[in-house]
Amino acid sequence: MLAVFLPVLAGQSGNTGCQALAVALRGLTLGEIGEGRAGAEVFKEGLLGLLNGALVGNTAGLGMYIFATMQGNASAGILALVVFISMIGSCTVSGISGAVVPLTLRKLGAGPATASSILLTTATDIVSMGLFLSRSTWFVL
Repeated sequence: MLAVFLPVLAGQSGNTGCQALAVALRGLTLGEIGEGRAGAEVFKEGLLGLLNGALVGNTAGLGMYIFATMQGNASAGILALVVFISMIGSCTVSGISGAVVPLTLRKLGAGPATASSILLTTATDIVSMGLFLSRSTWFVL
């Protein structure tokens, strides 16, 4: 039952990260993110990821609850909680990563747009799946 929500989690956290990446790249390109603004940008994108994760997590958690209840699963509430918590964590980390990756690449002297999406996707997938599966193990097993 949990496997049904893996693509939802990966997709939504990936979207959150891509949006943060786009904002960070725009800020770097236009010179809006200087040395003193990097921390504020990372915080802002992390907070937006948290809020996005909470909103989408409510919807996805409700979806899991309905789906699990329809399947007669007695752990429907726990499964919904796993989806909710995982969505919040994944979207928060994705938002932070979307800002940190291009800032780090620029600091290392690499073009921020060149490899940002690859690194972001890798980080987002590892974190979202890791959070989801570890929370599932903790709460369900």
